[in-house]
Amino acid sequence: MLGACSPVSMPIGSSDIETPLVLTGSIPSLDDDAYTDVGADDRKLIAKTIHTAVDDDNTAEALAWSNPESGNSGTISDVDVSQFEDTGCLSFKTTANTITGVGLYEGTACRDISNAMAITVLRVAKT
Repeated sequence: MLGACSPVSMPIGSSDIETPLVLTGSIPSLDDDAYTDVGADDRKLIAKTIHTAVDDDNTAEALAWSNPESGNSGTISDVDVSQFEDTGCLSFKTTANTITGVGLYEGTACRDISNAMAITVLRVAKT
C-alpha cells in the first residue's frame, strides 16, 4: 500500500524524442557569457552542424554555422572525436559572431537518445 502524502511525480513513457536529453552540465546562469551570447537556437544549429560532419566523416574541416533568426554565425574547429566511439561525445571549439562581438568558445557535444548531437557544455574558451 502506498502512502497518501507522496509529493513526487515522474513522467512515465514519454514519447518526446524531438527534445534532446540533458546529458551532463549545469543550468546556465544569467552571468554565463557563453549562454548569453550563444543562445539555445544557436546551440541547436551548432549541434546539427557537428552531427552532419560526424555522419559525413568530415570533422577535419572548419564547419560554418549561421542562424538567420538571431543573426549569429561562427566557425566550428578543433573537433576531437578521439573518445566519440567509446562515449558518444566529442569536444570542439567555435567562434560566435554576435551583436556583442566575436568570441571563442569551447564545448562538448554528445549523442542523445534519438542519436542526434546535443551541446552538453559550452563555455568561453580560455586563451
